[in-house]
Amino acid sequence: MRKLLCLSLIICMFMACDKDLSTTYSTKYPVRFYFDVINSTELYNAMGNPGQFVSIRSLGNKVRIENVLGGHDYSLSQIGSSEFEYGLGGLIVGVSSTPSMNNTFDPVAYDLACPNCSSASPKRLTVMDNGTAKCKNCGIVYDLNNWGWIVETPSDLGDKELHGLYRYRILFNGTSINVNNR
Repeated sequence: MRKLLCLSLIICMFMACDKDLSTTYSTKYPVRFYFDVINSTELYNAMGNPGQFVSIRSLGNKVRIENVLGGHDYSLSQIGSSEFEYGLGGLIVGVSSTPSMNNTFDPVAYDLACPNCSSASPKRLTVMDNGTAKCKNCGIVYDLNNWGWIVETPSDLGDKELHGLYRYRILFNGTSINVNNR
């Protein structure tokens, strides 16, 4: 009887963990972005320095990659693809300055739109030099080094239920990034 109880508890723990892992990354808006970091000074620096982040967004037939100092526009032919999907408002990409459980600094990717403002008219976030992103519309500040959690909320928002940033899977092999949620 005792073994059966222990086995049941272990199965429940795995089921709970599996649910948490499956909801870590958002699939609400399609994301598919691949880029060789060597092609962008801003992206190269962000991926090599924990705590730095860039925003990536579509500008018609160009891709804009920007850090707090400025950015550059890249034609789709320069980066070899025309089939990118940027989520709701674009992407925020970088490397967290908070070490993971295995003492590494992991790459992270978030949506550039505020998840607490209207999705019918997404409000882009401003990436700050202190590892946060702020919505100019509602004033919420998100911590990019800690999974996009809210770190500052204006008092005029009342009791509204608030959400952290939409997070996406990112793979970084030292030369290119692949952000996706499919």
